[in-house]
Amino acid sequence: MNIDALNIFGLEESPETLERVISEQQQRYATDPAIRSLLDSIYLEADRSCAFDRFFHSYEFRTICKILNLFRVERSVRLCEIGGGPGFLASSLARSGYTRVELLEPNPHYNTGTGYLRTRPDAAGIRIHNDLKTWHAVTERYDAVITKNCIHHFKNIAQAAASIRQKMHDGALWFAFREWFAESPRELYMQIATHPYCQRYGLYEWPYPSWHYAEAIEIVGFRMKAVVPANYANNCLGLFQENEGEDAVRDWTTRIDKALTDNPGATVQTFWQEMIRNRFQGGTTRLFTRPQLMVFERVPV
Repeated sequence: MNIDALNIFGLEESPETLERVISEQQQRYATDPAIRSLLDSIYLEADRSCAFDRFFHSYEFRTICKILNLFRVERSVRLCEIGGGPGFLASSLARSGYTRVELLEPNPHYNTGTGYLRTRPDAAGIRIHNDLKTWHAVTERYDAVITKNCIHHFKNIAQAAASIRQKMHDGALWFAFREWFAESPRELYMQIATHPYCQRYGLYEWPYPSWHYAEAIEIVGFRMKAVVPANYANNCLGLFQENEGEDAVRDWTTRIDKALTDNPGATVQTFWQEMIRNRFQGGTTRLFTRPQLMVFERVPV
């Protein structure tokens, strides 16, 4: 891999390009197994109704609901998914009984943005925001915020986190699912080089160490409250996965559920201990430092 030949300067967030790419791949869905597998894994097949239903019935969504319940996120709270793309998570939350769901997504296109969601009768109660300035100007605040595969698209994580904080009550929780990680220059460039859309289409993607996400978010007035590690629920929160895994995985999931219920701070302590061992003491364990979920709480400053 020639690092200096990678497209770095020209990477950009382009909803138009992403929509075009996905539309083209949808046309090859039936004849290209690799494309079919990729689109299925990110719920972007052309049959949008099927994609939304698949996510609603997925093991991942069941696990997300369980976690929200563990943290006592009631179905009556004001909740916003930020950067939700097509909105299948926001849609599923509304379908499962959350009554005050909102979605902030700048992309209005049919497949990759909020276009299809707006056509669904069962999404009529979801408040959809496509304009960031208008969304931020609304004075109402949220009890919970969800991001999924989103924060690594913020070119200044701390600034974006500070803006999100202004939209939340003190004590409100931010559930940050499925981020993209790299811990060395070699890993970072390899991730960028092998991403299916980054180099080929010039779409912005950028991984960070997990502790960089944590520090950039905590510095603006959040406290990390809990960490859900790798292998929990057979990695369904970080990868496309539809089964609970073997006995050892299910036992690990049960142990983490108990920690999240009884002492979530212990998972945060383990995160930082693992980071210190790996970064400064030659450690190689990456369970908590490759988390599937980081939970942050807005705290007074």
